[in-house]
Amino acid sequence: MNTITRCGSVLLTAALCLATLGALHAQNAAPKDRNAVNNTHAASDMMADSPVKFPKDAPLPAKYPEDLRMHYYRAEKDYYLFDSPSRSLKQIAKIQAEMPKGQFTAPANDWKHLARTRRRLTEGGDLRILALGDSIVCDTMRSGWVAKLQEAYPKAKIKSTVYVRGGGGCKHYRLENRVQNYLLPWKPDLVLIGGISQGKDYDAIRDVIRQVRAARPDCEFLLASGVFGSVDPRSDAAMAQAEHSGTSDYGAGLQKLAAELDCQYLDMTRPWMQYIRSSKLHPHLFYRDSVHANEYGEQILSKILMAFFQPAS
Repeated sequence: MNTITRCGSVLLTAALCLATLGALHAQNAAPKDRNAVNNTHAASDMMADSPVKFPKDAPLPAKYPEDLRMHYYRAEKDYYLFDSPSRSLKQIAKIQAEMPKGQFTAPANDWKHLARTRRRLTEGGDLRILALGDSIVCDTMRSGWVAKLQEAYPKAKIKSTVYVRGGGGCKHYRLENRVQNYLLPWKPDLVLIGGISQGKDYDAIRDVIRQVRAARPDCEFLLASGVFGSVDPRSDAAMAQAEHSGTSDYGAGLQKLAAELDCQYLDMTRPWMQYIRSSKLHPHLFYRDSVHANEYGEQILSKILMAFFQPAS
């Protein structure tokens, strides 16, 4: 092998390594899960009959790495701040056409506490969305549902940003001026707070909302119950005990908090459970590890959010 060929081979190998690392990073953009629920090393309720063997220390490789460039911004160690969507409409359509079929009842939206958001979507104008939470929120936003939202509401100009950490909840974001330093500079019109790591800390959620509204009194909030995690969605009893579930007392508490603070509540748990159950498949076929969604699982979340935000007939 001559020198030029050898150099070319080395460069090609390096490029492939970088591409692989980039795909894995994008696939698991908030990799360090730090609580009992959101922890890929915890025993899963679903392992006993799972047809999927997950790698020990990494997720399954992405079948469809995001096809749009992801812009990352300065954040603290273990926190991630980046743009969404990272998937094109073409890629989303391909994944949705291929994914196992399922059904769910669309979550109701009376738009009572999202009037400003609805006006921007339907009449036009800038709409800045910021998603806040843990790696489940990261998965939700990686689905590319914001691209579908833009498609559904072409008059609006939608900008979406994601601020997450593994195992992250409002108990983290309320501290050390994180709202002021990393959230408010994006001038959000709508903040989505979700994931499986809030831990029933309603006071922390309340405090983050208070801090945002102090600077942006017109900002609207969507409080979403949790999806995925290691709790088996085929079991009503198990989900009723899960701290993040819309079917548990957490969901009831989050809905009550939303009403108290004039925020919109979204139970994502029930439609997610319905989709997986109606598919007649083991839940792990929608997972990339024992906690997080794969591309098919992400699109379940995209479908739920788009059903919630569907244009009025």
